Amino acid sequence: MALLDHPKNVDDLSGDRGFQWKFHCDLCGSGYDTTFIPSKSQASARRLGFLSSGLSSIGSMASGLTGSAGNGLYGAGQAAGAASQFKGMSADWHREHDNAFLQAVNEAKVHFMKCPKCKNYVCADDWNDEAGLCTTDAPSLVAEMQAAKAQARVEQMQEAVKKQTLFDGDTTTDRSTLCPACGKPSGSAKFCQNCGAPLGFKVCSKCQHQNPPTVNFCGECGTKLG
Repeated sequence: MALLDHPKNVDDLSGDRGFQWKFHCDLCGSGYDTTFIPSKSQASARRLGFLSSGLSSIGSMASGLTGSAGNGLYGAGQAAGAASQFKGMSADWHREHDNAFLQAVNEAKVHFMKCPKCKNYVCADDWNDEAGLCTTDAPSLVAEMQAAKAQARVEQMQEAVKKQTLFDGDTTTDRSTLCPACGKPSGSAKFCQNCGAPLGFKVCSKCQHQNPPTVNFCGECGTKLG
């Protein structure tokens, strides 16, 4: 019955038609549903045409719950919860409930292991079989190694990206043009970096037309350019 050291491990899904429980892993919360066990007393009551829950008494209810607690099947919190949840059920139903719970525990306990260090009950996914401890107290070396390798790959990728010059989508960067005087790349300054020729337009003082820097007369009105 050690599986019941922690009442939070189990949810009682029982009802008037039968009994079932859901046991949970303390670490990941995954659950195991036990096999549904029909209630024989309630089936008999329905065949007789009445509900045995209507014939139950407070004394029989208390007797059923006390029997459970006395056998070490319930903690105080579970007993209080059961008293509220199943207060309308008959004494026969409560006796069935106790016996069904024993079967449910025996069925469920093979699906959980109790960690001797932290005392948590865990499922197979959270159990390190080699160490005999839960994965919180004894992480799997294989899993940790794979995780470390994955993290190292991410860090290496990030470092490699930082060293690269990546296109940022900006297409407004000045492009190097050919100097009209020497024909070589002129750079992006006002004068050619090879021959020193001016690279800006000559603006006509009369018509304001922009002319290439190598011409002496305005191409629009013929005015001599300074």
